[in-house]
Amino acid sequence: MPMPSRMTVHKWFLRMQYELSLRLVSGGEGLDKELTTPQVSRPGLTLAGYFRHFDPRQMQVLGQQEIAYVSDLAPARRSEIFRQMLDADMPCVVVTRGLEPPAELVEESRRAATALLSTNMSTGSFIARTIVYLEEEFGPSEVLHANLAEVYGVGVLIQGKSGIGKSECMLELVKRGHRFVADDSVVLKHITGHRVVGTSAHPLKYYMEVRGIGIISVVTIFGVTAVRSHKRVGLVATLVGPDEYNDEGRTGLDQEEVMLMGEMLPHVRVPVRAGRSPAVLVEVATMDFLARRMGHYAAREFDEALLRQIESGQEPGAAPFGDWDDQADF
Repeated sequence: MPMPSRMTVHKWFLRMQYELSLRLVSGGEGLDKELTTPQVSRPGLTLAGYFRHFDPRQMQVLGQQEIAYVSDLAPARRSEIFRQMLDADMPCVVVTRGLEPPAELVEESRRAATALLSTNMSTGSFIARTIVYLEEEFGPSEVLHANLAEVYGVGVLIQGKSGIGKSECMLELVKRGHRFVADDSVVLKHITGHRVVGTSAHPLKYYMEVRGIGIISVVTIFGVTAVRSHKRVGLVATLVGPDEYNDEGRTGLDQEEVMLMGEMLPHVRVPVRAGRSPAVLVEVATMDFLARRMGHYAAREFDEALLRQIESGQEPGAAPFGDWDDQADF
């Protein structure tokens, strides 16, 4: 799985400047340095002079404790520590809580041409949001020949052989009120927390090819509420022809799973035959997936009820009239 291209500090700064309340304090010429890891560090031991396991690839974040500690040091010692840190060629340094960066840090950041940034956010909130963003950028990714739709709030990855009807299935799902994410090619990213997120592989999103018609704009025809930029994959649906489908596991007692980017995800095989609507089957499979997440397993409940009936010795057949809710219709 290929890793994404590296990101410059400048690109991260521009994208997250508003959300993270970032401002540049000094070292602006260092904005072209590269971020190469999603990890962020609070250099507590480093400020005490312990550099053995210091990782200069990581963004360094100084919070209230770090600033309070270095404020108690002699100016010469502060300059020495910051010089050692910045000589390691780290990507950038961020001071949180709107605290005033020490003058020695400002001076050393200019000398080393390393960006020094400030934010009003708390240290924990800043680190949490930054890691989430960087993990999305640096997570392993791959491109699949598939479609991705949001069905009842669930990201459904629709797979199948070329020409089996993936785009037609997607088109019908959008027409039935669900949301379009990607057609034909999907970029999948593996993000910490066992999440697989998909988006369109095409620079021009929200277009799709419909056989017999050509290229259509989903936004123009169905509106802006019919699309979304990305979605976490929760269910994989594979469209299969009559020659590929068999009746093994047709009761659904055993939930089939498929490996996707190192994660096991629920999987259903949807038979494609004349007169059937794959989109409706995908809808039902998604509703069953949601029911299972809530603890309702229809196949298991049916199996248990059938076993109880067999054990009781009751003959299979219609329920007594007294058990019918609609007996008034007779």
